[in-house]
Amino acid sequence: MPRARLRKVLPTHEKIKDQKILKIFGKLLYKKEIWSLSRKKVLGGVFIGVFVAFIPMPFQMLLVALLAIIFNVNLPITILLVWVSNPLTMPFIYYFEYELGNLVLNVKDPIEFSFETMNENINEIALSLYVGTAITSTVLAFLSVFILNILWIKDVRNKRK
Repeated sequence: MPRARLRKVLPTHEKIKDQKILKIFGKLLYKKEIWSLSRKKVLGGVFIGVFVAFIPMPFQMLLVALLAIIFNVNLPITILLVWVSNPLTMPFIYYFEYELGNLVLNVKDPIEFSFETMNENINEIALSLYVGTAITSTVLAFLSVFILNILWIKDVRNKRK
C-alpha cells in the first residue's frame, strides 16, 4: 500500500483542486498534510472516507474534504473511499443498514419499502436506518483501518527482506 502504488490510483492534486464543489475550501486545499502519503495520514483518510461513505446524506464529498482538512489526513483517499456509496450501491447499502437497524432494535414487523409507506413511516424508517448506519459505518471504518494497517506493515517488512 505503500506510496508508489497509491500514487498510481489516487487522483492528482490538480484533479481534486479543479473540482467545482471543493473550490469553497480555497487555499486550504494547498495544505501539505492533506496530500501526504504517510501511513498515519492514509489510515486517517481511510477511516474518514469509509465512515462517511455509509452515512445516508447528501454532499458526502464536501464533508470528507472538510474532515480531511480539519484532521490533516489524506484528502484523495477520503474522496476516493466516499465513492464506495454511489448511485448504484446506495440502495443496497441503505437497505442493509435499515435491516440491521431493525434487527438491533428488535422491530417485529419491519415496514415494507415503497414510496407510499416511506412518507407515512419516515420516523420509524429513519430510526432503524440510522442505528444500522452507526453500526455499519463504525465497524467498517475500524475494520478497514485495521486490515490496511496490517497489509501496510507486512508490505514494508517484505521490502526490507
